Amino acid sequence: MIPSEQESAEALLRARQALEDHQRFWLGNVGKVELEFFELDLLEDSERFMAVDIALGEITPKDRDGPPPPDNVTSHPPFCGFPMYAFCWSSPQFSRRMYFKFALIPGSGKTQMGKTKLAIYAFHEPRTIV
Repeated sequence: MIPSEQESAEALLRARQALEDHQRFWLGNVGKVELEFFELDLLEDSERFMAVDIALGEITPKDRDGPPPPDNVTSHPPFCGFPMYAFCWSSPQFSRRMYFKFALIPGSGKTQMGKTKLAIYAFHEPRTIV
């Protein structure tokens, strides 16, 4: 099933809001995403935050790139069972095509932690599967 542009637009809006609310993001697959940031020479937390913020500003709903079912649900602890959203776009800031996959994790309670969290599952150049 092809995701609707409205669903993609809502996911992007919620991701931007989650990043703004918490001024940070979570890693859905720590080792994998850490390596991807390292490969992009994004070593400091501030550089990574800025890169994700830039990506969310560049991506449009038309850039949606899956993932298709059944791979569209998180399965890597600590965040399991949440929908994932992937986007592939030509980034002026990074001067290359980029691939970004994230999940939105609902918070609980009425404190800051009760707000949706942004969990990153991929941040890299598109990969060709051979």
